[in-house]
Amino acid sequence: MTEANMEEVYKKELSSQFYDVILKAVVSEKATRLTEFDNKLSFEVADNASKPMIKLLIENEFKKKVKKVNVIRAINGKKRAIVTFVDDGVASDLSSELGLV
Repeated sequence: MTEANMEEVYKKELSSQFYDVILKAVVSEKATRLTEFDNKLSFEVADNASKPMIKLLIENEFKKKVKKVNVIRAINGKKRAIVTFVDDGVASDLSSELGLV
């Protein structure tokens, strides 16, 4: 197997794991404000998800560079990831593509 083929297999495996780790996008007033003003998207994630795992999956799925990932526990006990993107306007573009706006 060539290196290019191995990379392609690796990316397909990451894509198949995406929905096991990233459960859904969070839509709320605060999440919308973060998207519009701070270039951030919020996702509900699996309890066993780590920051590097979330960053890798988001970058692989959306093909956008992630600057930072913050993980919090919501008041209902669910784990959320707030993803900050490197390039300006990426969060707004992705939220409109995902139908969050």
